Amino acid sequence: MRTSSLLTTLPALFLIACAGERAPGASQTVESASAAALTSPDPRKNLLTNLYAEVFTVTLAPGQALPPHSGGARAIYALSDYTVRFTQQGQTSEQSWTAGQAHFHVAGEHSMENTGATEARFLVVARTAQSLAPNANTTTPPAAGSGPTQQLLDNEDVTVAEVRLPVGAELPRHRGRARVVYSLSDYTISYASNDAAAESKSFVTGQAHWHDADEHTIVNTGSTEARFVMVQFKR
Repeated sequence: MRTSSLLTTLPALFLIACAGERAPGASQTVESASAAALTSPDPRKNLLTNLYAEVFTVTLAPGQALPPHSGGARAIYALSDYTVRFTQQGQTSEQSWTAGQAHFHVAGEHSMENTGATEARFLVVARTAQSLAPNANTTTPPAAGSGPTQQLLDNEDVTVAEVRLPVGAELPRHRGRARVVYSLSDYTISYASNDAAAESKSFVTGQAHWHDADEHTIVNTGSTEARFVMVQFKR
């Protein structure tokens, strides 16, 4: 790929850029990269973009790097075991993650290099500057850490939880925040939201979708475990 093409596409490659002032109830999340060229292949796969969030996976081969770029606050979910050299605002550290761990990055210029012997794969979920709808951040979730829900991260911006719902199992009616759901398995569920009739929905591994804040019930009506990650936005 020519360098000129890389420079043209670079702003679209990364995370989510901090632009303008923070909207009430929302975090800044568009990232802009520097002019440094990216190595091939393209490390990013876009999954979902709407008014409120941008979701994508990043895959870095051993030795592959992301050049310095500015980014907003974002949640990261590890899809593989990996080690990277992470530099932000002049501070460099080696960071190792295992599949299924979640962490959070504050806004700021940063770069990353895969210094391990294995491919680094992770999910990035970030907010745009668009304010959430009224009451989008209220929730009455099932108890985290019990039953099928395991809470992985909880801070002032997001909560991240993994759900493993066995065949025939149900998540009783509860209220969820505006959220992104990322499928970790192929599954089929019955989903009843607010006062609407239950619908059958099927998802495949690696698929991401958006839910507005609502009260809902989930039943695993398929023949496989329903496994997914939820990233719920508080602002």
